[in-house]
Amino acid sequence: MTNNLYEQNIREEAALWGEEAERMAQDIAPDWREHRHLRHNRLLHGTPIDRLLLQIDKGMTVAELGCASGWLTLAMAQQGADATGYDVSEKALSVGRQYYESIQDSVAGTVRYEVADLNQIELPKNHFDVITVKAALHHLERVDHVIAQIYQALKPDGLLWVSDTDGDEDSRTALIAGGMMFLLPNYSLSYWQKIRALLKFGTNITERVQASMESEGLSPFEGAGREHDWLTLIQQQFNIVKLERYPAITGYVAAQFNAPDSIAIPLLLQLKKVDHWLTDRGYLHSTGVVIEARKP
Repeated sequence: MTNNLYEQNIREEAALWGEEAERMAQDIAPDWREHRHLRHNRLLHGTPIDRLLLQIDKGMTVAELGCASGWLTLAMAQQGADATGYDVSEKALSVGRQYYESIQDSVAGTVRYEVADLNQIELPKNHFDVITVKAALHHLERVDHVIAQIYQALKPDGLLWVSDTDGDEDSRTALIAGGMMFLLPNYSLSYWQKIRALLKFGTNITERVQASMESEGLSPFEGAGREHDWLTLIQQQFNIVKLERYPAITGYVAAQFNAPDSIAIPLLLQLKKVDHWLTDRGYLHSTGVVIEARKP
């Protein structure tokens, strides 16, 4: 990718996520105490994030890479840490700064937000007790550089926490996810539109679902890091303390399922149980991973 094209894509990436942060902040503050009630967090991410926060102690120096509006950065500061959030979008960081300033007196630690292109980031050596990366590695072209920076920036025995997607969705998982979304009402397509899509794409419909599950085309860098095996890079350099796979299709279905939470959550919790069972036995392939690792 030429420098001019890269810079253009970086600007577009920053604008996209800045607008998304501003849009979301109209409905919900960038605060884990509110975000934890969102559907995907209630179903999938709440327990791993709460487990992470229990490991944050007062006086720790922590960082989040790809923090967007910074609700996780803030949550670590609310545990008493001195937290820095890095993101490519100044607009998204402004959302976080404004909220932090409004509640700063009630936060036990401190928060600082810095604009950074993670592909080019240079972190201070042996500085952080904890570094977190949530849903950012699969957007990066230089995953190896970022992981090397994380390694040298962590103190010995420092904690790396990552929640992200690893690799590509497979066709069998996409087929089942697509079947679920054909049966359930969703936000983007009526049943008539789903029938038309099935008739139009035929046997290629599975590829369309795969692309949808991978959010293909969502942003200029969406999926740029999928070709890099970030999980193996971490396993080679860090001591893995905990590695969990998210259920394969529950998150995708939850995001598409057009129903009130009072109806959707009980159904999705049952789906999650079945999903876990099928994933654990290899019938479905999950790309979602959450890991805790320590620097030797």
